[in-house]
Amino acid sequence: MVQSRQKEVKEYVLKSEVDELKKEIERLKKELATSASIEKENIVDEEDDNLDIVIPSDKHIKVMSLTPYLLTLTTEERGKGKRFDFRGFGEVKNIPYHYLYDIMEVHPNFVDDGYFVILNKDVVRKHDLEEKYQKFLTKEKMEQILSGNQSDAANLFKACGDAQREFVVNMIHSKMLAGENVDLNLLDRLSRIIDPGGEYSIAKTGQDMLKNQQLDKN
Repeated sequence: MVQSRQKEVKEYVLKSEVDELKKEIERLKKELATSASIEKENIVDEEDDNLDIVIPSDKHIKVMSLTPYLLTLTTEERGKGKRFDFRGFGEVKNIPYHYLYDIMEVHPNFVDDGYFVILNKDVVRKHDLEEKYQKFLTKEKMEQILSGNQSDAANLFKACGDAQREFVVNMIHSKMLAGENVDLNLLDRLSRIIDPGGEYSIAKTGQDMLKNQQLDKN
């Protein structure tokens, strides 16, 4: 009789615990569902915020080239349509938004690699470029690599994408060809960032270019 009663008590306790666990599981499910719903709403709101940004099609947008050579942007494939030529690093042009929109569609690689940057926060936000732009070096930081101390310059160069590194190296070679002084120790550090194996040398490549330039003059 006692054993039977003890068994009933154990079964009752066990059933109560199972019921409590079921209730807790249901509560957690509801919390997760609510959390997911809120997160989804936040994402939608953020997307809607971008969609809500209205930019007049004829509004002139400042665009800056970060390439050290001629950069041609067109509104159609194969160089067709409206054409905008940037003659050098840091040049700024005012481009009507409807043309800029087409340019971004035609030259997505130029957008992604930082060949040019858009100097208008609304356009940057509307086209979800904020995250990309945080990874680009600005004109000032690229110039800092060319004239800054070794440590700062090396750290900035390390943060560059491949395209921006190419731009910086091109500008270093231009300085060498123009007869300007360059820090060979800095160039060695930058070269090792490009090629840790040590086979590539910015300085040697520039010196070879300088020799060829002198030969062409003779």
